[in-house]
Amino acid sequence: MKLVRVRARGESRFAFVESDDRFRLLPPNLSLADALRSEPGGETVPAGEWELLAPVPSPASLRDFVGHLQHIRNTRRSRGVVDPLPPEWAARPAFYFANPHSLHSCSADIAIPAGSKAFDFELEIAVVVGKGGRDLTLAEAGEAIAGYVLYCDWSARDIQTEERAMQIGQGKGKDSAISLGPWILPAADAAPFVRADGLDFPVSVQVNGEEVTAPGTRYAGMDWTFSELVAYASAGVDLVPGEVIAAGTVPTGCLLEHSGADDFRGWLAPGDEVRLSAGPLGEITSTILPGVPLAAWRRP
Repeated sequence: MKLVRVRARGESRFAFVESDDRFRLLPPNLSLADALRSEPGGETVPAGEWELLAPVPSPASLRDFVGHLQHIRNTRRSRGVVDPLPPEWAARPAFYFANPHSLHSCSADIAIPAGSKAFDFELEIAVVVGKGGRDLTLAEAGEAIAGYVLYCDWSARDIQTEERAMQIGQGKGKDSAISLGPWILPAADAAPFVRADGLDFPVSVQVNGEEVTAPGTRYAGMDWTFSELVAYASAGVDLVPGEVIAAGTVPTGCLLEHSGADDFRGWLAPGDEVRLSAGPLGEITSTILPGVPLAAWRRP
């Protein structure tokens, strides 16, 4: 059953989705790991009386991988770079650490980061680690996946471009916001959709009702499997329950990939509505808010 995190009257709880309009509450004060292992039971309540929160509370870490190399090829092409990818891209999966304090729910409004004029989304799917480990084998990594969640990586492309010249990884361009889908789909429920190169269901992004992703886009064609990403993440370090590992942007799933086209719609602006859909993982729907003025952060 789909696992959500909800809040009412100042209390937050994990719950299972009983139906479109009913939640089945789990006992209070459960950790995410315990909630993922729980059996359906407990009180049922009207869904409309509870606010949906990001389903993963305060993960120990967020890793965002590049699972689809075609996404990188497309973004390079948008900048006029058509050379083949350097061989390092095929040698090991690339990732960066994202900000675990920047999580938002599936319906939260998202503000443009201060100073950015090229704000973007990225449609991704992440796995939630259910049991930890170190130097996991592929089989062990697969068993460590507790479930899957829709993941939107909000990106300030102009800031990201400036930071690229420093060659030390992602920074403020990726620091402001991550939205998580309404629920975690347990691994057992996701099993019918899992295939070697991804998840076999359609995904899409619309901005103000206009489709951005290519027709027929599915979260498939990955160059690295989910198990490979988890196993690589565990190499030489301890993974702990509740960590989130995103598998990267699906090709055509962000504005950057389209930014070199003559008919590019432009970057996100205040008032835009962004809707990401991913079949059994539900939807993220966010309205874009204006950013605050950039504060003076350095000495005169």
